[in-house]
Amino acid sequence: MYAAQSMVCASRTTLVLLMSAGMAACGGGGGGGVAAAPAALVNIDAGNAEAIVREVLAVGFDSGDMGMAAGGGGILAADGGSNALAVKLAERRTIQAAGQDTGRAQPSANYGPDRESCLVSGSLTLSASLASTETLRSGDQITAIFEACNDGDGAVYSGQLRIDVQSFTGDLFADLYRLGGRFTLTNLAITEDGTTETGNGTLNVDMNLLTPGLESYGITTSRFSLRSGSTSRTVYDVVSSVDDDYRGDEWLMTLSESGSMESSSFTGRIDYGTITPFRSVDGDYPATGVLRIDGANGSSILVTALNEESLQLAIDWNGDTAVDETRLMDWSTVPGW
Repeated sequence: MYAAQSMVCASRTTLVLLMSAGMAACGGGGGGGVAAAPAALVNIDAGNAEAIVREVLAVGFDSGDMGMAAGGGGILAADGGSNALAVKLAERRTIQAAGQDTGRAQPSANYGPDRESCLVSGSLTLSASLASTETLRSGDQITAIFEACNDGDGAVYSGQLRIDVQSFTGDLFADLYRLGGRFTLTNLAITEDGTTETGNGTLNVDMNLLTPGLESYGITTSRFSLRSGSTSRTVYDVVSSVDDDYRGDEWLMTLSESGSMESSSFTGRIDYGTITPFRSVDGDYPATGVLRIDGANGSSILVTALNEESLQLAIDWNGDTAVDETRLMDWSTVPGW
């Protein structure tokens, strides 16, 4: 019973992990049916330029709940801590639960489906197929189904999360390992502070934790959609990376991302890509980094982090490669950071 309860708590943390990354990431799955093709590029103009910049930074580079690139450190790490990785906890507890369920370690094991009550209300159903009860292997699969699960942490979870392990090396129990996996969200929702965020899609994640104090994450996807309150977003062909370095006196996060995005905040699609990686110290706004955003007819915005307070927008309205206008934007106006 203890092992199963531990697995419940750990897998719940894994949900938080993926909802953070969920908003900006992509992936080929979730939802079913034929995915819609990306919309045509939007004309960047004086009315939408700043909204577009905020959307890209909030969705792609936000270190909070919605971030894709920053999600490597802030999302895949439970409570944002380097020693409490949600993925590690969920899969390690699954192995422990399966091993105790059968009474001994064995070459392979199936666990569940096992339905557990959440601490306040609702339930969580867990199941797993493991090649071994001693470690993770390619082909392992873990599924968590949340039914209005309230575990007393201020949020209510619903929907499904599936983890398909694609590669694994190292020692899971010593926290020194590298994990490649596919994380599929199906109508996975978190309701917190009166707002519900629902994600659908698949994230391909590479977590490299083989060096103590250094966490490296790569996330790729082909399509992912998320609704947050009245705002809906879909991203395509995202390639994201983040390094969290805790080996010095400060936490240094280096992140980059490229992809395409549609949002209900503007009409059409924009393409974006990091030119110079963004660097953040101790979770503050990045003081360095350069991002290019492209719209229709050659229109573009070059976004430069000047310091931890300000961003510079160099805007080409007509696509002639010349800067037509330069604007300053406060980091504090970007949601989520």
